[in-house]
Amino acid sequence: MRVRATRVLLAVAVLGAFGTAGFVLAPAVEAPKERSFTVRAHRYGYEPERMRVNRGDRVRLKLESKDVVHGFFLEGHDLDATIVPLRAAVEFRRPSRPGVREEVAEVNFTAEHEGKFRYRCSQTCGFLHPFMQGELVVGPNRLLPVALALVLGMLVAGFFLARFPARRA
Repeated sequence: MRVRATRVLLAVAVLGAFGTAGFVLAPAVEAPKERSFTVRAHRYGYEPERMRVNRGDRVRLKLESKDVVHGFFLEGHDLDATIVPLRAAVEFRRPSRPGVREEVAEVNFTAEHEGKFRYRCSQTCGFLHPFMQGELVVGPNRLLPVALALVLGMLVAGFFLARFPARRA
């Protein structure tokens, strides 16, 4: 019983060491930059479909419509815009402040939270309107290096547990 407890503690220590190493060795965060994107809305999608920025980056979005009135609602960032074709400005509002709208040439915000955030059309634009969405990815994503290190730790711990089975007294 004592040998088994020792082996379990050793396996937990190995997993903890690999997980900590994965977090420490994860890529360092870059200094915040200014990122600009031109987002073109059309039936039934956005170009680009995915935008990548780092946490702390100042994001500038110029929104254009190719065909009909579209919307641009970004989850988790309290912003919504109405895009009218052939107009340089968009009608911008923050859903948390109802009734306050303004005309802006571009939408500006700071990417403060890491993760994936969907942007979707907030103006009904046709039959496939519910499928009109894209994705803003705010990195760095430290989960991947940590997960890879933990998997490697499990493989090493599993190898030792299989190679040196517990002996029964």
